[in-house]
Amino acid sequence: MNLVYNSDVLSVASFGVQSTNRAFQYGDGLFETIRYEGGKLWFWPDHVDRLTRGMAALQLAPAVPFNTDELRATLLDLVQQNGLANGPARLKLQVWRQPGGLYTPTTHTADWLLTAQPTEPFGITSKARLGIFRDVRLSPSSISPFKTLNALPYVLAGLFRQQHHYDEALLLDTHGHIAECVASSIFWVKAHQLFTPSLETGCIDGIVRRQIMRNHPVQEGLFLPEVLADADAVFCANVNGIQALLDTPIEAVRQFSV
Repeated sequence: MNLVYNSDVLSVASFGVQSTNRAFQYGDGLFETIRYEGGKLWFWPDHVDRLTRGMAALQLAPAVPFNTDELRATLLDLVQQNGLANGPARLKLQVWRQPGGLYTPTTHTADWLLTAQPTEPFGITSKARLGIFRDVRLSPSSISPFKTLNALPYVLAGLFRQQHHYDEALLLDTHGHIAECVASSIFWVKAHQLFTPSLETGCIDGIVRRQIMRNHPVQEGLFLPEVLADADAVFCANVNGIQALLDTPIEAVRQFSV
């Protein structure tokens, strides 16, 4: 398998991280996870938009500025090189600041890494047992909409889910409002109205969240977990698919598939 590091194609086995790497030292960067399926990159303009805004928020600039068309061609070429053109693939683009400084960096220049792995087709599944992770809360900020390399709230929520044998875990904001699930946005339906938490909770500005909100009327807001108890349908969504929650029938959420 190959990867691309700063435009250079390398084998996975030949790539290594130095001890001064700021992604390793401080989580000083961000990433995008992009789905390839049906011969195309899904939602590419939205990924570019979120990546661009996230890099601006973190004050990151690649040594050679990204050209959208060239970057897209690089992603597609890596899919071909890794023998993934005929099946679903998961591409991950990571961007982090070059070495220098301690908490205060000495440069805005960024390195980047692109990897591609096989994945499962976009699907609709169900997760019956939903737990609420209360130990670490999310809060809104200039960087909260983006997928930064500092993902500890989600790591700890994932461990909570695993240790308590839940199928999914719900993260809350600092005031106890519903924010999102471990790796997906959450939605629910009540009396034919679709709801989702506002970005004011500190949740990620999810790519599939954007698609659903473009295609369906959605009411955003601040909601306590109790609202899920009497919802007609509850589901979470990300680039892997739609997951019906709390015994919601799959048929009830199929209309929201992207």
